[in-house]
Amino acid sequence: MWRFSLLIVLISILATPAVSYPATSVNVESGSTVYRDLETLEAMGLLPSSLLSTRPISRLEAARLSTEARHNLQALSGRKKERAASVIGRLERELREEAGKTGALIVKPIDRAYARFLYAGSAPHFPSVNNNGDEFKEGANARAGFAFKAEAGGALSIYLNPEYRGDDGSRTEIRTGYAQADLWGLEVEAGKDSLWWGPGYHGSLILSNNAEPFEMVKAASQHPFLLPWIFSRLGPMRPTLFLATLEEDRDFPRANLFGMRLAFKPAPAFEFAISRVLVFGGEGRAGLGAGDLMNLFIAADDAEHSSSAIDGDQIASIDLSYIFLNDSDFLPFSSVKLYGEAGAEDSSGETKTPTSKAYLAGVLVDEPFWLENVNFRAEWAQTARWDRLGDRAWYRHHIYTDGYTYNGRVIGHHMGSDAVDLFLRAEYRWPGGTVVGAEADFERSEVHTSDLKRRWYAADIEYQAKDNVILKAGVGNEDSDSEGGVVGWTGIEYSF
Repeated sequence: MWRFSLLIVLISILATPAVSYPATSVNVESGSTVYRDLETLEAMGLLPSSLLSTRPISRLEAARLSTEARHNLQALSGRKKERAASVIGRLERELREEAGKTGALIVKPIDRAYARFLYAGSAPHFPSVNNNGDEFKEGANARAGFAFKAEAGGALSIYLNPEYRGDDGSRTEIRTGYAQADLWGLEVEAGKDSLWWGPGYHGSLILSNNAEPFEMVKAASQHPFLLPWIFSRLGPMRPTLFLATLEEDRDFPRANLFGMRLAFKPAPAFEFAISRVLVFGGEGRAGLGAGDLMNLFIAADDAEHSSSAIDGDQIASIDLSYIFLNDSDFLPFSSVKLYGEAGAEDSSGETKTPTSKAYLAGVLVDEPFWLENVNFRAEWAQTARWDRLGDRAWYRHHIYTDGYTYNGRVIGHHMGSDAVDLFLRAEYRWPGGTVVGAEADFERSEVHTSDLKRRWYAADIEYQAKDNVILKAGVGNEDSDSEGGVVGWTGIEYSF
């Protein structure tokens, strides 16, 4: 593990080009409209160096991408150019501080403030997924918080987001909070933050923000860079690795979660990445020496095929995305983004093949049937393959019996083990930033046992009242084999 970590550090330091502006900043939060706008520009072919499947990215990286899109805007014409210019303008307004940084000390006691209210006829399932571990209760749910931000000369950034939560009780929690430092082109972060690895919109097989943010240490290159020699043909790349500690209240308290990811973009329209995570250690398991850690890291035979001290829960995946830009007047769309992810968990037997597998596939169609400012997405995922060892299905393990979870929430795709999920969403976006959306989700869980079915239908609106004020509202209906009910929500977000 330490050798791989050192290799990533050396690659990042030696290959990352020098930059003439402050090198580190706080991250773009999960769920931010910044990601939606960047994906729109990516689908229009304006971000050849973007690696958006590895999140979060820093606000400085987002500002760099908006500048890249502005530079490439001349490649478009007519209505497409006007539409892209509107999206770029929104990003530039959102990221104006990062675009104009001079490396000075910046302290903002309140960088952003928000308030949200949700009412549910019964304990809702779908509004709670991909929500940083926050589960809404039946009845009234209130959330309010703010973000503190401090940055020192591009060398150190601090972010803190306390939040008040009121439902069947009242409490205040630190939603996210971390410090981030510049280490010669390497972005080093320590604290509490969420991760999303993969091109999926509604879920990811390995890491998503379905569980609450990890207490972790993370290292990544600040920006994509080219490897030297013939490896430059792999295109811009970005390595990431982290080490997190899981919760106390589980089968092996304070178990470790280690992950690594390499993302590449060999062509402007094609991105792929390989990822691997493993759960190991924890109170009650034998201590590991340096040799044990190396065997665990390289998945030596006894790391997965016996009940030795280094038998841990191992998951790996490969994901990819491809964007087809339409230059013809005969095809009924502006562009199509195809993406997918395939994962394998543990292995056993003489062939050492994976015990279980999982898949995710999606398509994003921009302006289908020539409908201006409309996009449509369909995303399907499944962990329900009944492989050679059914009792060791995806996200489960024979030793770590609490499974691939953190504080009771699945770390990867929210549907969990032995499940299938189909998600559909359509959006209409006004040039000013207002978005109207409609979505549906059909989920089956524990397919080979109880086969619980859940269905979700919702409509929502996000209104850009001013450059720094966003109003949100929505209504949905959830139906399952056991319960269901109407859900309504509203909220306001203000950036200072």
